[in-house]
Amino acid sequence: MNNIVIGTAGHVDHGKTCLIQALTGVDTDRLKEEKQRGITIELGFADFSCPNGGHVSIIDVPGHEKFIRNMLSGTGGIDAALFVVAADEGIMPQTLEHFEILKTLGIQRGIIAVTKADSADREWTDAVEAEIGEMTKGSFLEDSPVIEVSVRTGQNIEELKSQLCRLTAETIKRDTDPSLFRMSVDRVFTMEGFGTVVTGTLGEGSVKDGDEAEIYPSGMRARVRNIQVHGKNVSEAFAGQRTALNIANIKKTEIRKGDVAAFPGSMQNTRLLDVYINMFSSSSRVLTSGSRVHLHYGSAETICRVILMEKDSLAAEESGYAQLRIEEEIAVKRGDRFIIRFFSPVISIGGGVVIDPHPLRHKRKDPEALDIMKIKNHGKEDLFIEEIIKEESTFSPDIRQINLRSGGTAEKTAAAVGRLAEKHTVTDLGKGRYVHRDYLTAAGQTSADILEEYHLRNRISQGMPEGEFREKLSSALHIKTPASAEMLFRALILEKKVAEENHMVTVPGFRAEYTREESQMQEEIIRKIEAAGFEAPDIGSIAAGYVEKDTFMQMIENLRARGILIKLDSRHYINKKFWDKAISYVETYINEHGQITLAEMRDLIKSSRKYTVMILEAMDQQKITQLTEGKRILRRS
Repeated sequence: MNNIVIGTAGHVDHGKTCLIQALTGVDTDRLKEEKQRGITIELGFADFSCPNGGHVSIIDVPGHEKFIRNMLSGTGGIDAALFVVAADEGIMPQTLEHFEILKTLGIQRGIIAVTKADSADREWTDAVEAEIGEMTKGSFLEDSPVIEVSVRTGQNIEELKSQLCRLTAETIKRDTDPSLFRMSVDRVFTMEGFGTVVTGTLGEGSVKDGDEAEIYPSGMRARVRNIQVHGKNVSEAFAGQRTALNIANIKKTEIRKGDVAAFPGSMQNTRLLDVYINMFSSSSRVLTSGSRVHLHYGSAETICRVILMEKDSLAAEESGYAQLRIEEEIAVKRGDRFIIRFFSPVISIGGGVVIDPHPLRHKRKDPEALDIMKIKNHGKEDLFIEEIIKEESTFSPDIRQINLRSGGTAEKTAAAVGRLAEKHTVTDLGKGRYVHRDYLTAAGQTSADILEEYHLRNRISQGMPEGEFREKLSSALHIKTPASAEMLFRALILEKKVAEENHMVTVPGFRAEYTREESQMQEEIIRKIEAAGFEAPDIGSIAAGYVEKDTFMQMIENLRARGILIKLDSRHYINKKFWDKAISYVETYINEHGQITLAEMRDLIKSSRKYTVMILEAMDQQKITQLTEGKRILRRS
């Protein structure tokens, strides 16, 4: 069964509500005030099933200019429009405003109902229909059926119903993947015995009884414990259906109209949007860069500031790229449509589409930022995802993070990333985290600059200590997490941008070259420390015999990096052969006796307490041993 959501549109008192009642038998005006005033104030809902197996849900929206904000909250999830013009009045101000809104929201299908057909003569009705034809020329309604109806006489009501059913077969089915579940809340109320209930049009995905939902932007989690579609209990609701969810763990006061109920973790709050704006052809106001406007999206409304990227202003029928800076956190997806209304007086002036829900902050008239926005707007999915990875490479994003900006399913995003990886446009750093090839190239050049500067200052060093290199690289590339720095470092080694040996990093192919005197110094240092055995000498006493103190310290660090010397503390080093012997003594003794004391270790290596303490504390630090109540045991088996 194909579900379709039809939204009414048209001027106040043109008969929308009466027409819906004639089609469905439902009076969508529920409020006492609506009955008294004879106009629709809040959204109304009705539905009917079709002989072809389709199902039509109708959202009745207010036509009065004072309730445009309520009208807008009902148009976010519609598939097609039932556009209503009264035969006795013709096109009126809200007729035009609603028409502009529908065009901007990207509605692709519709039917035009000329109501009150019995109240106007043929000549007048023909003139009204000619006016409608002129208004809809070049739009989605241009070739739509125009049906003259009368609620009073029943004229063509069944024909209109048949045409609405025809739309169910023509409407593209929405994706019902559960991971896409998203519903913009347009009503919140409490039912006795059930608790909090939220309603809306299920825009994407599907939801089952018992599923968990996340409420955006609050981030609260709730369990769905009952579902109704058109007033009937169901176990599962699908995209395109008017749905009511009974949710546990959330009070009515903790959720509001305009919030979004969605699959947990599938969205991310934002206060910044990259968008493409189209101004209404009927707009009497000019939108200037920096203006505050009312932003309507889904069933919500907020305030934002519009930063135009190319131009200083947009007038009627003009369009352009912009960044919306929003005064509160909201949750939207790429491709979502929106309407903007002038801040004061509050009148509709235009709308557009979200290009990127989580962009970087741009400067006005930045050509590079503008080019990227154009790629995101007009490029294919792979190009969009490539740009996202390029922007996010500092964080080495995974599929879930990329998908938060692309807005699709994880499977489709993974497939697109896979295609980019095959073309070597992006690189997998491991664990499913990606960077752009340009970023990796830039990281390689930055690494070379860091290491070449180090080699110039440390000519005889075997390389830059790995920890120091990572810290400098992270600072230069603004890498935020140690995990990202580690993955990038390993990728640079695989790409042969850097070389690493014994935790020392160099430019590939680098080898420290010693002079004859330096080689002699190295041999002397090794010989002196080896001769000291377990009694690790203070390197300050050895350094006193050399003029070139910097060279001496580089030599010590090189020997440590190559594993010839082991550092016990900041001033004492021991030869590797004696370090290994000490470990062997400890392991053998503990395996035989279960533990070892300081005195027992001192007797084994035949050294003083001072040097024994140094050696044992170094073993503790390297997690070979563990000190417990004055005795040591092995940390490793």
